[in-house]
Amino acid sequence: MRIDPAELAFDANGTPFAPAYGDVYHSADSGPGQARHVFLGGNDLPRRWAGARVYTILETGFGLGLNFLATWSEWRDDPQRPQRLHFVSIEKHPFGRDALAALHDRYVAYAGLAAQLRDAWPPLTAGLHRLHFEHERVTLTLAFADVTSALPQLTLCADAIYLDGFAPRCNPEMWSPQLMKRLARLARVGTTLATYSTAGVVRSGLEAAGFALEKRRGFGAKREMLCATYAPRWPVRGNAYSAAVCAERHAIVIGAGLAGAAVSERLALRGWRIDLIERRTLPAVHVPGSYAGVFHPHVSRDDCILSRAARNGFLYAAKRWSALQRTGHALSWAKCGLLQLASDSRQERRMRETAAAAAYPGHYARYVVRAEAEALAGCRLRAGGWWFAEGGWMHPLSLIAAQLAAASAYGAGSRFMQHLDTAVHALARVDARWQALAADGSVIATAPVIVLANSNDVARLATIAQPLRSIRGQVTYLPAQQVQAPRVAVSGSGYVLPAVDGVVVTGSTYDFDDADPALQESGHAANLLRLAQLLPDAHTPLHASMLDGAVGFRCASPDHMPVVGALPDVHAAHERRAELSGAHLAQLPRRAGLYCVSALGSRGLVWAALAGEMIASLIEGEPLPAESDLAGAMDPGRFVLRQARSGML
Repeated sequence: MRIDPAELAFDANGTPFAPAYGDVYHSADSGPGQARHVFLGGNDLPRRWAGARVYTILETGFGLGLNFLATWSEWRDDPQRPQRLHFVSIEKHPFGRDALAALHDRYVAYAGLAAQLRDAWPPLTAGLHRLHFEHERVTLTLAFADVTSALPQLTLCADAIYLDGFAPRCNPEMWSPQLMKRLARLARVGTTLATYSTAGVVRSGLEAAGFALEKRRGFGAKREMLCATYAPRWPVRGNAYSAAVCAERHAIVIGAGLAGAAVSERLALRGWRIDLIERRTLPAVHVPGSYAGVFHPHVSRDDCILSRAARNGFLYAAKRWSALQRTGHALSWAKCGLLQLASDSRQERRMRETAAAAAYPGHYARYVVRAEAEALAGCRLRAGGWWFAEGGWMHPLSLIAAQLAAASAYGAGSRFMQHLDTAVHALARVDARWQALAADGSVIATAPVIVLANSNDVARLATIAQPLRSIRGQVTYLPAQQVQAPRVAVSGSGYVLPAVDGVVVTGSTYDFDDADPALQESGHAANLLRLAQLLPDAHTPLHASMLDGAVGFRCASPDHMPVVGALPDVHAAHERRAELSGAHLAQLPRRAGLYCVSALGSRGLVWAALAGEMIASLIEGEPLPAESDLAGAMDPGRFVLRQARSGML
């Protein structure tokens, strides 16, 4: 979906105005005043959130962000504030950062908060953008999309709803009966709602959706406003997604790679006690010439599921890494930019057409011809391609170490236990708790929740009714003085990085059904061929047999999407296979307290942070950081469901 930014304009009274809709963004009397009276006051906040562990607010029109800023300000000033505040807002036409700065200058009371918001402001690309503030006690999830398509894609249980947007006469789709029903799907009995509008279509739509209405005094020149409580007069099953609060906030995480480190850090930040189990000892972080991988978005002509998931992951990961650095954790990485070269003239043409149609912000993705690509890289190339200015390279070991150090710091050490050089032989479920067992039957750790983040070894401990594939990858280290390295990361048939500490990393092989952990001369030879395809002048006098490198193993699923979420109960699903033939993912039986993150493939750097946040959000019952169709495309139960639907279970 292409995102068209809002136009910065004002009406005759100087109130921010939307020419496309012929309406103002807020009351001429006061934007902050309207936010406090209508939306906070109309939802009886802050009284209703007092003492809550997690409180979730859903808003239907972000606009200038005044409702969010007013809520954030009230949260700051309230000694009874919730431990974690989630604010989820939808905006079809977001403002750019510069326009927001010009608008926010008018609201001096929120100057400091508004500056933080603008510093974290995401690129104007479609999808969900999760922003954290106040040491992550305040989280803003922005959905850049049309409200009618965005609401079905949200997974959350709202405690309060800010029904905002341009007036019904100017934007009727935003106030339709269908939209009110979609809001009810995201509510629970007792959820409150407030809006400035008392139009008949709004009242009738809310009542039909199950809300009990009350008119109250409006703000400024508006005589009345509307408040509501979700209280349907018919039996309801309740929100399908609600917090399953675990009394004992203790989890076992198996695997200390990119996935396990990300999950541990996300859960520890939320106050969970973690037992991290890893079958190997962790390697030293600072190894000369150590493996480095690339990170960048994935762009496709149809903005497919893979592209959308990679965009969410890429943008979230970059923010998380920067946050780790700001809190003093060392990372070895560089946002040097990355060029993804076209393989031929046909692909170059498709890239140009995609760039024109998508109109991505230039700092996110843009097409460059070969001459510009060569100027960026500082060397001769075979083609032009995508330029990802925020892409680059990362030493994964440094990221893992930083995340584990952060997890330990959150729990003051004693709440984060590492069991290294320890193999989990089996899992056992005893009295609603999970046990991780060693080969001799002894218990390594016990907790109500287990997260399997152990790559291909997931299937040995818990089935997902689908084998995962191990893919060997070998990279090659070249002495920097032996090859003209590019100034930026370059990818295509393989990748090559700028020289770091006197070493140029290039690769990688993609070897199926090869479990050999040793370096292979044939792998180095293949990597040199890939390098020559990327950089025509990159010749090295060294023979493949003289080169050093590293070997790793990727885990991949058949559909090339990661496996992230609650594990299915395959045995129970088999027993119920007849009734599941037309089921949805939400109806699949699950194994209580058992989750996994696996099959990150060659995009581990891009997906791990988002996967960790998704798992922590699922466990805590917080709004998911990805659209429901993306979460479904990653759900471990998808394979069971496909088999049930095709009669193969």
